[in-house]
Amino acid sequence: MKNRLLLVFVAVVVLSAGALLLVRWKTGPGKTHPEVAIQDGKTIDFSSGKPVVKDTAKEKASIEKSVKEMEEATKGVSFSSPTPKKTEAKK
Repeated sequence: MKNRLLLVFVAVVVLSAGALLLVRWKTGPGKTHPEVAIQDGKTIDFSSGKPVVKDTAKEKASIEKSVKEMEEATKGVSFSSPTPKKTEAKK
């Protein structure tokens, strides 16, 4: 019984590794995630499944509006370092 269980486990591991290698071989490195250079003032649209760089007046207006909203939301925010806690001397 233990031998069958061990044989099934080994078969599952070998088949899983084979399937992973087959998928990796078919897609190839870099084919699943194409590189896209980030450019200032341009947007990257992934809605079609592939990256498309857009540089239209509508996109620029959307970026400017978003930047203004973020600046307005963070206008009064500031961060300071925490004050160290006072420790009592051990007796």
